[in-house]
Amino acid sequence: MNREKVWWRKTIQRLKRSKFIKSILVVLLVCLFVRFLPYFAPIRAGDIAQNQLAWEFSDRNGLPLGTILTRDQEHTAVVPIKQVSPQFIQAILAAEDGSFYDHGALDVKAIARATKEVIQTKKFVSGASTITMQLARMLKPSPRNLSGKLREVWLAWRLTAGMNKDEILAAYINRLPMGGNIYGVEAAARTYFSIPASDLNIAQASLLAAIPNNPTYFDPLQHWHRLQQRQKYVLNRMVQDGYITQELAAKTLNEKVVFQSRQRGILAAPHFLFWLTTQLPQTEITSPIRTTIDKPLQQFVEAQAQQVISTLKANNVHDAAALVIDNHTGEVLAYVGSPDYFNEAKLGRNDGVQALRQPGSTLKPFVYELALEKVQFAQTLSWQMSQLVTPSPAQNYIVPQITAKNFSARCESG
Repeated sequence: MNREKVWWRKTIQRLKRSKFIKSILVVLLVCLFVRFLPYFAPIRAGDIAQNQLAWEFSDRNGLPLGTILTRDQEHTAVVPIKQVSPQFIQAILAAEDGSFYDHGALDVKAIARATKEVIQTKKFVSGASTITMQLARMLKPSPRNLSGKLREVWLAWRLTAGMNKDEILAAYINRLPMGGNIYGVEAAARTYFSIPASDLNIAQASLLAAIPNNPTYFDPLQHWHRLQQRQKYVLNRMVQDGYITQELAAKTLNEKVVFQSRQRGILAAPHFLFWLTTQLPQTEITSPIRTTIDKPLQQFVEAQAQQVISTLKANNVHDAAALVIDNHTGEVLAYVGSPDYFNEAKLGRNDGVQALRQPGSTLKPFVYELALEKVQFAQTLSWQMSQLVTPSPAQNYIVPQITAKNFSARCESG
């Protein structure tokens, strides 16, 4: 009897063990299935390519004319990772994900550390988001809750399944929020320092790498001291990761860096720039785009148009347009479509250069030429120049007043 009881106990224990082992195997299989499922739906670099980019324009001598923003009113520029300063790459990795090249979509060590800190301090001390997870959040923003975090992890796995580390990093740094409506390190470098991202030095790079953590709080134009404190953190992280020495970090922290104001919109030739964007091909174009416009001449012609309209306002003249062309090359040197493009009340966006209009007196020289070719004129014509007016010393143009008197003509067929 005792033997049977012992046998039953051993049998039950074996069954429990086998069930437990089977349960573990099932869980493992489910985990493996979930983990490898992203490889059946990978996200590749081409799938998230940034097609809507802001275009920067310069005149024939490289002077800035302005920026045409994307439909979302964002100033965005995209460059390959090879065209970004190594100092910035090191700074952003140190600040956001020091072991980016050593882990997958998730950083298990960082998750364990963050969990331990939460248990010990009862509050969030540090995050565990990797650069891949941050990119996932940029692509598809999700709420900061459990379901949102799971969606973020799923998207990060799909990114890892379809892209290598350099592709993920490139997509990330070209989408970084850099204050205001500026996105990406290239747009930030050109806006704040008027240089490409490839020319950033350690001081500029560490400051730009400090902004994305909280672009509003660390706005370089509004909260300089806050940004400096964040820069100090970035430099310390770079020292810890072996990118720079403590001496270089201290020297960099004391280096004076001047941020230029974010010049929004267009500085000159708005009608021309908007027309030009309709003529550009949809293929990738290197920005800034150099045009044939001569900026000083453009600004002079714009000022003259406004001055003439101001002078003739009493005569109910409200519109003017001007086009200056190099007759030898056909290049457009100045293009003024209206006195003030941004004056909506006066329909400033109407382009007088492109607008269709009645030819009026434009045809007269051609009619006269035809008449001279076909018929013979016998005429007497006397002109009297009544006066020559110079409105003021500040105005460098003249308005001739001409009247025709005693005109008579006889036309005979040739």
